Amino acid sequence: MNSSDFSGLKKTFEHEVVKVMRDFRVPGMSVLIAKNGDPVYERAFGYRDIARRKPATVDTLYGIASMTKSMTCLAILQLHQAGKLNINDPASNYLPLELEVKDKPITLHHLMSHSSGMPCLNSYEFVMVNQGYIANIPVIPLGNWDDFYLHVNDAKDELIYPPGEKYFYWNGGFTLLSQIIEKVSGIPYEEYMKEKILQKLGMKRSSFFREDLEHDQDVSIGYDNKWLETGFKRSPTSQLSSPFVSGAGGLNSSVKELTNYLQYHLNKGVYENNRIIDEKLLQEMYKPHNPNITNFHTEFYGYEPNSKEYYGYGLKVYENYYGYTLVTHQGVSGVSGGNIGFIPELQISVVQLYNVAWLPSHIFHSAIILMLGKNPKEVMPFYIRRDHYKRLCGKYESYKGTTKISVENKHGMLYLKDENWVDKALYPLIPKKTDPKVKEFYIILPYGTLEILFTILPNGSITCDYERRLLHKKV
Repeated sequence: MNSSDFSGLKKTFEHEVVKVMRDFRVPGMSVLIAKNGDPVYERAFGYRDIARRKPATVDTLYGIASMTKSMTCLAILQLHQAGKLNINDPASNYLPLELEVKDKPITLHHLMSHSSGMPCLNSYEFVMVNQGYIANIPVIPLGNWDDFYLHVNDAKDELIYPPGEKYFYWNGGFTLLSQIIEKVSGIPYEEYMKEKILQKLGMKRSSFFREDLEHDQDVSIGYDNKWLETGFKRSPTSQLSSPFVSGAGGLNSSVKELTNYLQYHLNKGVYENNRIIDEKLLQEMYKPHNPNITNFHTEFYGYEPNSKEYYGYGLKVYENYYGYTLVTHQGVSGVSGGNIGFIPELQISVVQLYNVAWLPSHIFHSAIILMLGKNPKEVMPFYIRRDHYKRLCGKYESYKGTTKISVENKHGMLYLKDENWVDKALYPLIPKKTDPKVKEFYIILPYGTLEILFTILPNGSITCDYERRLLHKKV
């Protein structure tokens, strides 16, 4: 698709962006879509800094959170190629670690692919809390590297799965990788990344240091959640900056500079005549090193039986994504986030960044699907299900209004509310099929399950079979 084609469809995309920014109270967002390295759509929405009324731009720096991980893996592979380390070595060869399961050590390969078997230890979250992010978690010391290694080594009992058998997304593993880079290179991780990776990719403003951000003229303020009795509001917070999050998610960058990084991948390891690692080694980043993922994103790419989702090195890969391969990663910190992705077969890349903690990824996927020449609202299960559920929601009454229920949508799932009897009940409606227009659900009761059936009649009216009653939608 060329830029003129996209301009005819961008209203669909921009309408959804505005809706999400309104519903989730997002101050600012930047998006850049490129084909063959050339921008076909670049747009910023809202503010990078509300208090100072500074608008977001495509050059605005945001905290990119876990999108940093693949760059950390790129540096590890670079050092592997140079013979300074081996990705199949135990991590304990380089760091004071005491982690293994039945004499099976955790290797660098396991850390890069989230296959170490170590579950989340919340080290990233501790850094967030130490820097002012509001969260209801214990405060654990994390001020120096002795604190960090004590926290990790104390978690031996959490390792119940041998390395290579489980998918546990572990930020701490990438903190360990950043320390390995520092140990074998002899320079701080952040300086290594700047010299050996970022500068070679033309990412001259991207930085891990808050001090650098203070001297830049186009930097976003992060916004976390402040909960009130009436809901929540966004509270301004500085972008995260700490050696304990750097390798896992500490980089600040822009959609323009991240597009350089994605183009490096699309060019099979070359950006403006700079090659960081050999092409064959770069391909290791996209291989199915960890196919054990359990949180599938079929709402975005559908239920095609030949589709696969797996983790490579710092990147997630979707095979048969509407007939193509999508290489991607999301980033979520306490105050910023976004998505990156590219389709090698079509030379398409998409970068989306925003200055809040988390947003649903359907905007990002919508941009990609529009570039495939499809209407996301017609093919993405997310949109089809959302519209269908909206239609089913409402108040229902049985014969002469003797029984009343309501059906509500909470975070993408339907609930049936029954307040007719002494015990008021709220039941999650569990779909019996993956069809986004499913009408057959069930609820779980103390004595078993009960089927709930919706029927859309030829005249457009809707009924609900609920136990022995037939209820008609009124509103």
